Amino acid sequence: MTARLLVVDDDAAIAKFLEVALAAEYYEVRTVNDGADVIAAVADWEPDVILLDVKMPRMNGYQVCQTLKANEQTRHIPVVMVTGLKEPADRRLGLASGADEFLTKPIEQEILLARLRGIVRLKRVLDETRARHIAMSALGLGDTCESVVKPTRALIIDDLAARARRLHGALTEEGITTAILDSARTLNAGHADDFDLIIISLSLSDSDPLRLLAKFQSDAATRDTPLLLIAEPEQTSTVISGLNLGASDCVMLPLDDVEFLLRAKNLIRRKRHQDSLRNEVSNALTLAVIDPLTKLHNRRYLMRHLERLCTDPENPAFGILMIDVDHFKNINDRFGHAVGDSVLKAIATTLHDNVRQSDFISRFGGEEFITIIGGLSDSRRAEAVAEKIRIAIASIRIRSDLHLSVSIGIVLRDCRQKISAAALIDQADQAMYDAKRRGRNTASLYQASRDRDEPIRSTAGL
Repeated sequence: MTARLLVVDDDAAIAKFLEVALAAEYYEVRTVNDGADVIAAVADWEPDVILLDVKMPRMNGYQVCQTLKANEQTRHIPVVMVTGLKEPADRRLGLASGADEFLTKPIEQEILLARLRGIVRLKRVLDETRARHIAMSALGLGDTCESVVKPTRALIIDDLAARARRLHGALTEEGITTAILDSARTLNAGHADDFDLIIISLSLSDSDPLRLLAKFQSDAATRDTPLLLIAEPEQTSTVISGLNLGASDCVMLPLDDVEFLLRAKNLIRRKRHQDSLRNEVSNALTLAVIDPLTKLHNRRYLMRHLERLCTDPENPAFGILMIDVDHFKNINDRFGHAVGDSVLKAIATTLHDNVRQSDFISRFGGEEFITIIGGLSDSRRAEAVAEKIRIAIASIRIRSDLHLSVSIGIVLRDCRQKISAAALIDQADQAMYDAKRRGRNTASLYQASRDRDEPIRSTAGL
């Protein structure tokens, strides 16, 4: 998996070492030797990950990271601090400034490569989601709903009771609700999808933690939940395997509570951001095919659905009802658009109540609705369904001085008939206008073999 990596280090020898080592793994690498030049390099090259030294002239790594994370255009770029600083306080400061990882020189190359693979994987997912979000926003479909803030929850899987209680205590103090499992054998991965973070000890005695990690990664309900490993210093090879399998991060023992919390909160914050983007994209896609007033499918979705029905050779016969509210302009002019909206919503509800769950209902536009009824190969049955709908809509009472009626055009599509979706809609439209000409509050059936000047058969109406 290739990616663009920006190496920032004022030590030319180390920068060259990283450039060669990373290029050997087929990464594209560019180097910068001064923190003050990073912002310009990022704007010019748009790297996927930044490897950042801390001790540099003019602008140190902490300041560079804080600047990147404060900028809307660059905050999504992961930062890996690679430094000679070894004190726990240095790691805490790096993570607190927004770094995704803090690695100490001399660098363990396998750890670095494993962390990079995981970070690049996550970056690709976030980039794709961000691109969809930007596209939806450009179409006026972004920020479509208020986000619901749920309590933050973490799952701890550790059979060492003292350590599990310590992790639980640290998270609880931060307002994070935790659940503890002392045996992975009691876990159903499907029950772990409500958690924002899963913490796994690599020292589990009753099960293979890597197999458990792989299970979480393969399960659709948990594959996007960040996995934080807790490892002993001698478990480096297991940590590398875990990172390659998809673990998000690792905390090495002895446990530093502050560093643990910083890593845990960074992972949770990243997941919340990812979830938020995905929810907004999902809601925007819904709005793209759903009429916001009636909550029915809109015309765009209707035409795609109808095209699929028309081109499916296995699809049985069906009928289309085009339903138009009579004198709707007069309703708006006399009672106001609020009442008009109430009429449209009431008709949508009435249609739902008078067709089968498997039938399709959409708002075609304005005061027109389309209903697709499956299995309507018989004209008498089609007319009966239309009549049932006509009577039900006539019984709607928005206010005592408002009486509703609709004109309905009916067209049948035989499973042997080759006809386009647009042609079917045109036929239903002709039948509906024939119902209008016949005095409204009635339904008319389109007959393909008729002469254009011959009246379309009308059902009993008034």
